Amino acid sequence: MSSDNNLADQLSFFQKVSLFQDLSEEQIKKIIPIMHTAEIIAGGLITQEGANEDTVFILLKGEVEISKRLLMPLVEGMSDKQEKSLIRLSEKDHAFFGEMALFEEKPERSASITALKNCKVAILNKNQFLAILEKNPEIGFIVIRNIATELTRRLVKANKDILKLTTAFSLALEGE
Repeated sequence: MSSDNNLADQLSFFQKVSLFQDLSEEQIKKIIPIMHTAEIIAGGLITQEGANEDTVFILLKGEVEISKRLLMPLVEGMSDKQEKSLIRLSEKDHAFFGEMALFEEKPERSASITALKNCKVAILNKNQFLAILEKNPEIGFIVIRNIATELTRRLVKANKDILKLTTAFSLALEGE
């Protein structure tokens, strides 16, 4: 990772990221060297739904919006115009995203992430990150547990959202 931040500030920030929850400073120090950073201007895409990428992002600065297409890609020309904002996150959230790419052979992004303000992200390459986790089983266990916890939280929210949509759709059909 770039040397423009001092190590103490980096450690302090990364200890608040749920991906690294319960890791010691020494364990986080093993991960920091494989990260690199990127700056994205406001309005720029960090990643796009459907893209084949194998990286995990950690939001260091700025604010992002995560959105998903509402229509299947079969409806040509409409998918770009029919996006639903799912959530907005800032550096105060200590957010990470793209973690599903760690578990897929040919990862495909499930949502688009757009910078609402100028952003800085730390980027973890799948192969390098998994190599660190494999060489350090304790770190690997903790990180994989943290990812499972986050994915579970997101799945519970998605299930609630699906129930709301199904209910609204059923009510709309009854009204016809």
